[in-house]
This record gives sequence, structure tokens and C-alpha cells, in this order.
Amino acid sequence: MMKLKTASHLLIILCSSNTDLLGAHSFLLAYYYRHRGRHSNGRVSSNALSYKSHPEDDPPPSYPPLFDDITDNNNNGNDDAVSSSSSFTTTPPLPRGRKRRRSFLHQLDRFLTILQNTQGHLSNHIFLSGNFAPVLEEHVQVPVKVVEGAIPDGIDGAFCRNGPNPIMAMQRKRYHWFDGHAMLHTLMIKDGNATYTNQFVPCPRYQIEQELGEEYFPTIGEYKGVVGLLKLSFHSELVKQKIQDLKQVAPPNTNILMWNNKFYCLHEANLPMECRMFPDGRLEYLGSETFDGILDYPVSAHPVKDGEDDLIFHSYSVDEQLIEEHGTMKVGKYNSKRQTVDFYLVPTPSKKYVSFAHSIISTEHFIIVWDCSVHFQADALFYGGSFFKHNDNHSLKFGLIPKDATNRDDVIWIDSNESGAIIHPLCAWEEVEEEYHFGKLISSRTIIKLWSPFSKDLELDLLKKVNTFHMIEYTIDVHSKSVTRDVIDDSINSEFSVMPPRAKPSSSFVATPSFSSSSKLDIEANSTTKKYSTLSDDDRVGFTAILADQGKFIGYAKWDLVRRRLDSTVYYDKDEIGGEPTVVRAADNKLYIGCYVHNELEERSYFILYDGETNEKVSRLQMPYRIPYGFHGQFVSREDLERHFEYHDSRPFSELKEDIGEEIYRRLLQQMITMLTFP
Repeated sequence: MMKLKTASHLLIILCSSNTDLLGAHSFLLAYYYRHRGRHSNGRVSSNALSYKSHPEDDPPPSYPPLFDDITDNNNNGNDDAVSSSSSFTTTPPLPRGRKRRRSFLHQLDRFLTILQNTQGHLSNHIFLSGNFAPVLEEHVQVPVKVVEGAIPDGIDGAFCRNGPNPIMAMQRKRYHWFDGHAMLHTLMIKDGNATYTNQFVPCPRYQIEQELGEEYFPTIGEYKGVVGLLKLSFHSELVKQKIQDLKQVAPPNTNILMWNNKFYCLHEANLPMECRMFPDGRLEYLGSETFDGILDYPVSAHPVKDGEDDLIFHSYSVDEQLIEEHGTMKVGKYNSKRQTVDFYLVPTPSKKYVSFAHSIISTEHFIIVWDCSVHFQADALFYGGSFFKHNDNHSLKFGLIPKDATNRDDVIWIDSNESGAIIHPLCAWEEVEEEYHFGKLISSRTIIKLWSPFSKDLELDLLKKVNTFHMIEYTIDVHSKSVTRDVIDDSINSEFSVMPPRAKPSSSFVATPSFSSSSKLDIEANSTTKKYSTLSDDDRVGFTAILADQGKFIGYAKWDLVRRRLDSTVYYDKDEIGGEPTVVRAADNKLYIGCYVHNELEERSYFILYDGETNEKVSRLQMPYRIPYGFHGQFVSREDLERHFEYHDSRPFSELKEDIGEEIYRRLLQQMITMLTFP
């Protein structure tokens, strides 16, 4: 009889037993997720187990000893760092003693990059300097000081903010702000305490370039002039040498989404990239979402949660093959309960041009898309500036897609008869007027109200001009197919719109109806007119960021959608620049506004919480490290986080093998057996 000296012998027995392979799997799962992607030098390598660019050239990966302690070898002088936190510098991997062979296209691309004389371009780039400059290190669960006020009771969860963060040690290509690797900055709040974690999103693009120790994939910035045209001619083939699906190439650096217990990092040229988030804020890349193989088109960074079960998504594309096979835009609706895509259609009637369609919004019965005056122009390759340029001869049009639509013919397009563009709409709802005669419905008229920041001459080249956005209320008459508009305010320049999450019922909270109504009775005519509005009390107010130059935000604006006015404005302290405001609904349903800000005089970053009703500053947290300016983010509640953790902790054996690959799983299992077998 074998003598069980340690638990390792038990593992060997479990592994050799066909009846209890699940026991070995559970042990392996714990080991893998504790040490996933960590090399012996302590750097995070973003699931290097599951992706290798040249597996034939590389030795099998080595793994750290089981159950080793995580220590912090580099706290950057942060006196508050504790043993449970860690930091590590992201630099290209060390040479492995043998020069990696580059393909002909790879060498050609490197040669053309030299011809573009990028050294001066990179050294003077505004989006690589100041607080736009990337950070060099990743950190895990570093304590955060509250330097003013206190974290309110009832705020429990994670403030997640996505954004570009190129690895400067590897930069050789021309750069555009949208090109940087995705980095997630997570402020985790639990029981009144705050910790900070930042990590590169470990998608295939990041993993491969880390493996190569150099930039490999195309950047927007390098498509300039004749050399840029030459690069464009072969870049798709160059990319396919590493990643076959071009919908998985762009850095997912724009937004995040927690939905249906899954955490996604988003970019409008990609499929949604699913990651597992751990309680300390770290990420593990799992793969691209396809809804069981249905998605054949990118998904934008702004899908919309529609009720408890539905997700509405869309995107646009400049890819000639996708346009030829589908169209310039595609919209769909997925139901998580049935796990089906209810519809997936191309709403645009023409393939002649690509309109900038960054976002989408919905009402009770309609999904709203738009065809704006900003179009893709390939001649920017030679004339400079953004590839999307304003076309004054093209008017803004709204596409209304009924939620029960089956094809393009169901889409209602309505022309606003003015040129201009919207990027991030604030809110949309329906107002319905019904007329009854002797109790019988004889007519119904639906009006859609849409609030959005609007720019009449949008330019996407942030270095060229400061765009001006004013809040507009559009009234879209579905019956007459007409659009009118009212300017709500033109005193401030604001964009990046956010609405509060829905209120949660509690013992002390009475939920409001999902619509308000009124009626008018005409006794002589025996007729009644009823009016309904789907704008609920939860949607009474919305928020936008107040815009300064170069994509910097200096405060936020609060809008009253019921009284149709700018309610108030909040400006950050002197020398402080912020980003998109994040709206939080605490456990008691009270609203708070959170935002990362950077004090350019102190060169220090903070996180500030404001009372959503009074606009008073509630707390100010001093971040332990600098947080560069970025793009979008969300607050993920503790409830949603716990469901996410539980979802992954309970995942079956078959799903784990599918994520990391059966061959890698078996190799890991065999290596563990070897490691744990006593001589």
C-alpha cells in the first residue's frame, strides 16, 4: 500500500483514476489560476500558455513552484504597499539564445518603418507625453489612501477604466492615440477600503508582441504617405501570419462590459474579448465572444443592456471584404436566457460610403442607429488628418429598428435635413399619444425623444481642432417620418454621456413605474386621449464630461431631462484634468459620480467621488501611481463581481479545456504529476 506522505501523492492517485479525474482537474484549476502567466522572474505574461507565435522554436514553458508566496520586489517607494500587493515592469522578454527568424513581410514592414523616420515623430508626440504618456509597470492590489472625506457606505465594487498604453521600450512605428495596448485601471472598493490594480489586457495582440519583444501589428499612425500605402498593401497578410481572424487584432482599449456574468474588453473593430477578472483585479484572457459562432462582424465598444436578458450590439467597418459580404454596419440582439441571437441584420441601404457610427441607443420598442456626416476618406493617407472627415453635403439620418425586426426592410430611416454628427448619445425614450372613441383605439402616434451632444462639423483629428458639442433634444416622429430639434444648452462644450443605472428595489424603496401617463377626456365626443412616456424616474438626470482641448475634460455637467435644462456643472480643482464621469448607484439607491483626475502641477493622480444630488465632493483618494488619460469605463457592483467570480469558480472541466486547449491542459497535468512525484 502506498504511503501518503503529502497531498501530492493524493493528486497522483486522483490523476491515475478514471473515476475521479474531476478531483485532479480541481487541483489543477487552482494551481493554474494562481500562477497563470507568471514566469519565474515574477512578470505577468498574459496566459503565455495558450498562445505561442512560434511553438516549434520555443521550449516548453516552465512553471513556478506550487504554493509559493507572492512577494513585492518593487513597490516604487510606496510606503503603503503590503505583502499582498505586487508590481512588475512590462518590458520585452529576454533573448533566448537563438535569433528568431522573421518572415519576409515582417522584415519588409520593419524596413518601411525605418523609412518613415519615426524617431522624431515619437519623441515629440503629444499623446506620448505628460499624462498621456504610458506607464511602465503593472501593480496588483496596492492600498489607496483616502486624503479627504470618506468612502460612502453602500459603495462596494470596482471602478474600471480602459485606455491605451503602448510599451515605449518597443515602440518603433508611428503612433496614434488609439493604437496603444489596452490597459485596465481598477479601483476596487470593499468594506470601505480601496486598492488599485492595473494590468495590460492580455489579448493575443499583446501576448504576441511581448513574445516577439517588438511592435508587430499595424498601427493607425503609420498609414501616412506612399510608405503607408505600401504597408497597407500587405498588412492583412502580415497579420494573418499570427492571427487568422482580423476581428481579433485591434487592441481592446476603448471600453469594458460586465454582462451575463462575463467581463469583456471592447474595441469597435473587434469581437468582444472575454476576460476573467479575479478578486484582486487581475485579468485572464479567455477568448473572443461569437455567441456560438453567430458573430461574423465586429462589435462596437458601446453595446446596450436592454432589460435583464437582452444585449443590443452593433458596429461599422471599413474592411472591404466585410462590406462586400455584409454591409457598412450590422446590428443584432442577443437573449442570454434563450442563448439565441434574435436578429442580426444590416440596416444601411448603401455600401458606397462608411459613416462614423461609434454608439447605439434604444427605447422601449426601437433600436436607434445613425448615418452621420462624418465618412471614411482613404485620401487621408496622403493629405493627413483623420481617415474620417466631415462631409457637409451629407445630412444626419436616424435609423429606427423595431425590436421585432427581421430584415433591412423593417428599418425606418428619417432624414434630419442638416449635416452633423453625434458620438455618445445621452438618453432616448418614447412618448405615445393614443386616441380612443367609445373605448376603442382609433389612432396612435409615437414620438421618440433623443438627447445627445451634437457637433455640426466634427473632426476626429484631436490635434487639428477642438470640437464643439452642444446638448440637443431631437423629436423623431415615427408616423410622419420627420425630425425636429431643440438646443437644450449651448453655453458649455460637453461629451462622453452617461446615465445612472436602474434603481434596485429594497425594503425602504418603492420602485417607480416604467412609464408615466396622463389622459384627457372629451365627454361630448365620447373620446379619450392618453399620453404615455417611457422616461422613468431613474432616467430623470444624466451626465456628460465638460470638454477642454486635446481630449481633456475639466469637469462634468448634470442634465435634467424632465425639466429640459442644464441642471448644474462641476469643475475640477485648478490644474486638474479628468475623464469620463462614472455614475454609481449605492446600496441605498443614492447616486454618486466618480472620476479619475490628474493634477498636472503635482504630477499626481486622484480619484474623486461627488454626491450625485448636491454635487458636493464626498471623498478624494490619492492614487499610489500615475493613471494616464484614457477612454471609457464603468462601475461594476460587488453583486455583479461576486456572480462573475462564482461563474468562473464553478466552470466545468470541459470549459477549462476549451479555454486553454486540451493539449496544454494535458501537458500541465503531466508536468504537475512529474513535479509532485517524490524520488
